[in-house]
Amino acid sequence: MQYEFNQQELNIIQKALKDLLEVGITEPQENYIRNIDAGMSEEEATTVYSNENKQYWKRMIDDEKNPIFSLYNRLFGPLF
Repeated sequence: MQYEFNQQELNIIQKALKDLLEVGITEPQENYIRNIDAGMSEEEATTVYSNENKQYWKRMIDDEKNPIFSLYNRLFGPLF
């Protein structure tokens, strides 16, 4: 099965998937806040967050086989 979408339709799909993914704060987001609160520089905390977030996405796609993460990754490119 193959579909073709215009950019507006892809933007709608992307927004809908993002809304489904953002049901709460993720572990990498929580760690980012804690790192800033603990005195880590924003630049260093962002680097740590980026690495942790990539691992989180990888786990959600490869290990937990979360269909929403997998679909987002398939449609809008790998995040790791």
